[in-house]
Amino acid sequence: MKNLAFFGGGNIAQSIIKGLINSGYSPKNIFFVDRNGNNQKVLKKLGIKKLSDAKNKIDLYILAVKPKDATSAFQTILNENTKPKIVSLVAGVKTKRYKSFGKNIEIMRAMPNTSSKFGLGITAIYNSSFKQTDLSRVIKLFEKVGIVITLKEEKKIDTFTGMIGSGPAYFFYLLKSYEKKLLKLCDGNEQKVNEIIVNLMKGVGASVENDKDLDKLISAVASKKGTTEAGLKSFKENKLNKVFEKGLKAAIKRSGEISNEY
Repeated sequence: MKNLAFFGGGNIAQSIIKGLINSGYSPKNIFFVDRNGNNQKVLKKLGIKKLSDAKNKIDLYILAVKPKDATSAFQTILNENTKPKIVSLVAGVKTKRYKSFGKNIEIMRAMPNTSSKFGLGITAIYNSSFKQTDLSRVIKLFEKVGIVITLKEEKKIDTFTGMIGSGPAYFFYLLKSYEKKLLKLCDGNEQKVNEIIVNLMKGVGASVENDKDLDKLISAVASKKGTTEAGLKSFKENKLNKVFEKGLKAAIKRSGEISNEY
């Protein structure tokens, strides 16, 4: 897959494009379609040209629009190509909806997250009608921006979307509590607070990478009758884990509802 065309240039498209460029992918082989002026400015700064400027054949179309715009964008691609290869990043819109436009369509769904810009993305792929060789190429493409998991059932994309696609935002939300307390501790020094939070998260990631037993990691920090134990006790009494699980279920449910809407 050499020449890529992104239909939609919002946050997720920008994250993937930045990750691809950082991995060595040439901006000259990436094109976009997007009416939003701000998105156009960001992509042009990255050296990405409009699809109308493409002189060579597009090998892969990546659909990254909002659900309400998915079918019209898909139809636009079909009007300009006889047998396009299309990867849809659109939440909720099932492959059977796309395939209703014709039989000779290679379509798959992929659900990445915004950490792709740092090469730390997690992308789920459900293949509907891509040939094996093309599927392998798409997997290699997304592996340039992180890790890839393949799903055998399309409905599992809803679970992935609610947990991993939305996952970074959940951690950012929790970190806001840290930020609030740390700003007071550091006399309002935002740069120092940012450094502390970054190191905290890097340390957590490194700990999990070296010792995958989460209960063991908790025990290593929580000494008896200490501060950590007091904090954990409060979390348990207030059923923080249940509240978090409830939020995950709400996100997964919403992903399923979007599927039914489209």
